[in-house]
Amino acid sequence: MNLFHGASSFIVLFLSLILAVLLLRRCKVIEADQNPIFSKLLTSFVLPVFIFSQVANLQVEYSYLFFGAAILISELITGIASWATGKWILRLDRPSTGAFILGSTFGSVSQIGNAFLKVVFDNNAAVSAMGVVTGQFGVGLPVNIVGPVVAKSFGDVESKHSLFGLIKSIFMNPPTIALILGVLWNRLNIPSDGFIVKMLFEGLNVVSASMTFLVAVIIGLSLKPIQMKGIWIVLILAAFFQLALQPFITYGIFSILNEQNAHHQATLFLSAMPATPLAVVFCARYGANPQLASQIVIFTCILSLISIPIVSLFI
Repeated sequence: MNLFHGASSFIVLFLSLILAVLLLRRCKVIEADQNPIFSKLLTSFVLPVFIFSQVANLQVEYSYLFFGAAILISELITGIASWATGKWILRLDRPSTGAFILGSTFGSVSQIGNAFLKVVFDNNAAVSAMGVVTGQFGVGLPVNIVGPVVAKSFGDVESKHSLFGLIKSIFMNPPTIALILGVLWNRLNIPSDGFIVKMLFEGLNVVSASMTFLVAVIIGLSLKPIQMKGIWIVLILAAFFQLALQPFITYGIFSILNEQNAHHQATLFLSAMPATPLAVVFCARYGANPQLASQIVIFTCILSLISIPIVSLFI
């Protein structure tokens, strides 16, 4: 399966799942106010299980940090560009500028990217493990560090959270813990051929298989009509930064190095993900503009159905 067909197949599958969720919403089988339950289930259980199961049994290479660094560079450039655009071109107020920066800079690697790589690369365990490590170092840790800082700096609510609390929230969240435990399991060469251990990892794989559907459920329950009047240029520019500029910068870095393999391709896909829902969380918590952030997340998610297959044509 070539990457364009793989990406297109995932988009069709993912869109079909989202439409199924919307149908379930219409039939009152599930409700939008249940979304926090599914979100917590994903971030606190299914995603950590997926991360641990992928990293624990594979050789984690230090080169994965390079792929994370490539995404970090693209995020840095995009973040500066979005800040300048929001302040001097769009002339947004401070809370909206904070939401615009977060929605334009950090992609939904954990929520969508890992599920995407799993399908597009045909359950290639090595690519999945690389994507997990790259995603955590390139997006997961940075968004949990920079996200609150940006939201606090541009928000209108005085934060009462200490530096210790911020550090604790960064390193004690389930995905980070799962990554650390997976690396430790891997480096300690814990035997994985015993009956109990095999049964354990088979169970973890069953749980991990639900990730794609669970992400679709969360997005389907989050979808609301987007009010384009008055903010259409903001949404379009945010989508440009997130879906076009970031993968272009990442592609440029790899082109300069004249290297291309499955890991480079996976990293480019990760840099092309739509805006992370964590932007909404941080804006709501620290007094930025969560409504604008949610509209950016939904708008980029919809546009990514077109942009991601286009990205696949260039790699």
